[in-house]
Amino acid sequence: MSNTTRVLILGHSFIKRLFMKIIHTWDSKLVQNLNVREAGVRTRFLGFPGGNISRLLKDEHHRIRREILKYPPDIVVLQIGGNDLDCEKFNLHVYISNVVSFINILQGTYGEKKVVVCEIFGRLSLRIPTHVYHYGKQFIDQYFYLQFENHPTVNFWFHRSRLVAQDKLFLSDGVHLNVEGTRRFFRSLRGAVLNAIK
Repeated sequence: MSNTTRVLILGHSFIKRLFMKIIHTWDSKLVQNLNVREAGVRTRFLGFPGGNISRLLKDEHHRIRREILKYPPDIVVLQIGGNDLDCEKFNLHVYISNVVSFINILQGTYGEKKVVVCEIFGRLSLRIPTHVYHYGKQFIDQYFYLQFENHPTVNFWFHRSRLVAQDKLFLSDGVHLNVEGTRRFFRSLRGAVLNAIK
C-alpha cells in the first residue's frame, strides 16, 4: 500500500453515531483517523441508521458509490448484521450470500484492496426471541471467521466479549452503545484497521 492508507468505516447506525461522537464531543483532530495517523491512516465514516446488507447492496441514493469514487479507500471495514438478524423474515443463507456479494462488489467493481467484516453486536432489546438472535449471530460470526481465516484480502474481526457481551455498555434502548461502549468500539475498530494494514 502507499504511504497513506485510506480507510472507509461502513455500516449501520453504530458508525454514524461514532462519527457524530467524534465530531461533536471528542477532539476530532485527534480521533478522526482512529488515532493511527502516525501509521499513515486516513479514515472516513459512512453509517446508515437502520441499515442492513440489502440497503448497502441497493445503494439507492448512490451514497456508497459517491463516497468510494470521491475517496477511494484501500480498506473498507464493514459493520453490519444486527438489523438484518433482528427481523422475523431473516434468512441466514440469503444474508451470508448478500454479504459475500457486497464484498465482491467492493473488490470487483470498485477495486478495494482489503475488506474487514466485523463481528455482529449482541442486543439487549430484540424483536425476535433472544436465543434465535444469538444463535444466528454465533453462526454468522463463526462462518465468516472460518471462511476468511486465510483469505489474502478479506479479514474477519472479533470485537470480543470486552465489547459485545457486556450489558453495561448499552443505552437504555438495549441496541445502541453508551459513551463507554462507543469508546470501546472506537478502540476495537482501531485494532481492526491496524490488523488489516500489517
